[in-house]
Amino acid sequence: MKQQQKFSIVNVNNNQLPIITEDTKTRYGWIPFGVYGHDDFFDATTTAYTVSTTTSACIEGIADLIFGKGIYSKNEAYNNILQRLIPQEETKRVAFDLKLFGNAAFQVYWNDEHTKVIKFYHVPVQYLRAEKIGSSPRIENYYYCVDWNDQRKIKDKKKIPAFGTSDEKMEILYIKNYCPGLYYYSLPDWVAAMQYSIAEGEISNLHLNNITNGFLPAVMINFNNGVPAPEERQTIEDLVQAKFTGTDNAGRFMLSFNDDPATKPSIDTIQIENLHEKYQYVAEYTQDRILVAHRVTSPLLFGIRTANNGFSSQSEEMKTAFSIMQTMTIAPFQNLILNALDMALTEGGYDNTELYFEQLTPLVILSQTAEETGKTIEQVEDETNKSLENPATTEDAEDQTIEDAPIVKETNMSKDDDIQFIRTVGTQSAFFAKEFK
Repeated sequence: MKQQQKFSIVNVNNNQLPIITEDTKTRYGWIPFGVYGHDDFFDATTTAYTVSTTTSACIEGIADLIFGKGIYSKNEAYNNILQRLIPQEETKRVAFDLKLFGNAAFQVYWNDEHTKVIKFYHVPVQYLRAEKIGSSPRIENYYYCVDWNDQRKIKDKKKIPAFGTSDEKMEILYIKNYCPGLYYYSLPDWVAAMQYSIAEGEISNLHLNNITNGFLPAVMINFNNGVPAPEERQTIEDLVQAKFTGTDNAGRFMLSFNDDPATKPSIDTIQIENLHEKYQYVAEYTQDRILVAHRVTSPLLFGIRTANNGFSSQSEEMKTAFSIMQTMTIAPFQNLILNALDMALTEGGYDNTELYFEQLTPLVILSQTAEETGKTIEQVEDETNKSLENPATTEDAEDQTIEDAPIVKETNMSKDDDIQFIRTVGTQSAFFAKEFK
């Protein structure tokens, strides 16, 4: 009689590289933004942030540095008004969204006459979707919904005009970077490390499962007394799992009673050589790639110690690393926010805003610099803030605004066919003030 053999087959999901797309051919009036699915970009980004310790530390640390000590105006008379217009906590949340998602947004409220902006509030950018553009190549509206995966909630979505496109009391000031291949949204600067973030989360899940399984090796248990019925096989599997898995069952032994030694169960251990070294290599490589994606010049800045560094005798390295990071990583984020707010405040009836972020510089660096230069800590701090000021928001700025946008002409074009290209600051892509005929 031919012997039967039964094996349980485990299917392993093959994860694909993230392909980020704007579904411009959608039948909806808004543009879905997806990575692995149809409209899951913000969910996938949040998951990568929550499961990876390194990504979480980098995003929170850099977001804190972007916000610094808050946003202020060098114009003392205007500074008190600014604090009422834009509460610091709202700016802090916008800075966090911009770092995490690469997109951020303010709710901007106007007075009844629509002549002056009276308040800025943060709006969670993951709740917003851009309206599909029609004849005008400018995004004119955004849709707000607290859950874009729930069709019932989507039916209750709210349509809100983009800043500067309506006479409504509330508008959306959307802040984003230019991103090749995308028009409606932008990508976070660390998007290339999304897979590594998920991998780091899976490593932690692997170790957790090892702990809950009592660090038992992978084994195959063979019962050599025939193939039972499917129901009986399931019962045996449940009994083995209940008796020998979990931290409470670590260290238990197995008893087997057999009528014949030939039919006794056999247990084969599946050994993988140097498994701990493989895990360590993957963990270190994953962490390194995440730090590179976030443009972290030194892990020590975020309290991350690696095999190649420690906290002793590293003051000069940290000072240099912090200086480079402030200039190359932090300042671009700050300038993007400042440009958007400066444009909105100018359009909202305020002049000479002279906005700046007060930088969050480690005290040890300020003290060392003050000692080397013979200046006070306050003087060094003021010089640091001034060195990182955004030129577009200073008193003598030569900003290009909607009113003085350049007129681009071709030699064979008449005056009536002039095309005016209008540049907004960080909030929208360029658009035409006059449509083509």
